[in-house]
Amino acid sequence: MRRMLLNRYTIVFGGIAVAVIAWNLYVATHSDGRIAGQVVGPDGRAVAGARVTLREKTLTTLEPRATAETDGGGRFAFEGQRAHHFVLEASKDGVGQSERTAYRLAFRGQDLSISEPLRLQP
Repeated sequence: MRRMLLNRYTIVFGGIAVAVIAWNLYVATHSDGRIAGQVVGPDGRAVAGARVTLREKTLTTLEPRATAETDGGGRFAFEGQRAHHFVLEASKDGVGQSERTAYRLAFRGQDLSISEPLRLQP
């Protein structure tokens, strides 16, 4: 029995099975479609009331899917998004607009916390 368990085929296929199970558990616990981040102004301070637009990137176009408004700390969040390739851009009248920033996720509905804030430029 010990020889069968330490067989190279058992070890390789067992390792693959463990990796597949671990990946599926990760996906199951990180697939709520929550995309969150922050918007800052040219001075680096948080911008409240900025409009953030999420556009899904298709083969030929950028389709608008959702918008959110930042809170007092400049934070925004989208819930239940299924796009895996999308663009974010932010704007606020009198302050400016950010560059369009593209993101690609590993799977549909993956949760993403954006570490680099969207920076508004005049």
